Amino acid sequence: MTDEETIADYDVRSPASRTLLTVLGTILVVAVLAGLVLGASILKRDTTVSTSVVELGQSRLVVIDAGTADLRIVQGDPEVVKVSARITSGLRKTDFQIGRRDDEIKILSGCQTWLSPGCGVSATLEIPEGFPVVIRTTSGNVVAQSISEGALTVVTGAGNVRTEALSVDELEVTTTSGDVAADFARQPFGIKATTDSGDITAGVPLGDRSYAVTARSKSGKVTSSIPSKGGEQGYFVRARSSSGDIDLSMK
Repeated sequence: MTDEETIADYDVRSPASRTLLTVLGTILVVAVLAGLVLGASILKRDTTVSTSVVELGQSRLVVIDAGTADLRIVQGDPEVVKVSARITSGLRKTDFQIGRRDDEIKILSGCQTWLSPGCGVSATLEIPEGFPVVIRTTSGNVVAQSISEGALTVVTGAGNVRTEALSVDELEVTTTSGDVAADFARQPFGIKATTDSGDITAGVPLGDRSYAVTARSKSGKVTSSIPSKGGEQGYFVRARSSSGDIDLSMK
């Protein structure tokens, strides 16, 4: 600073310059603090595994409320649901609890991602063959692989839903802002997928069944190669999205 820039100990540089220096200084401090938090969280990161086995007894329906946890659903042993959870913590320990009330299995999990980046819970659920299963999450993603028979229902707020090589009789997926991608190993009786702001893709194997097909999107592109023949035996494919694309195919 030159002598001309200071008069009677007052800085005569423009207010804009002083504001810019203040903003830049604040950004630098925040960036340094964020870097320190991230580094400390990485150093403190720890992953534990929790395994639970839930006896189903006389239940003939499995309802799983997983909250924010990410889920992978696979085929398991008869009469029990096995839950294997990976719990990742950082600077703060990630909360995890599992319990059952009647037909509902509830997974409670939570962590402060701003303080512990990468924290959270991901769980693998092994479910009995042929059981009707209802999966609910608030923001967790759901992947279902090689499930045989029965009906699978997935309801999620902000999670994506993907199925691989399913052999279930019926699949129903409802999301608020997630994508839906459904793949089948054999022709199901019915598919119903609804999302507010996500894309929907579904692939159905070639076979003897013909479907009544309904596919609608308010502002997205809709394509379908599944012949719509009225679904004489009640077979159906229904896909609806408010602002996402829909792609239905027979492979």
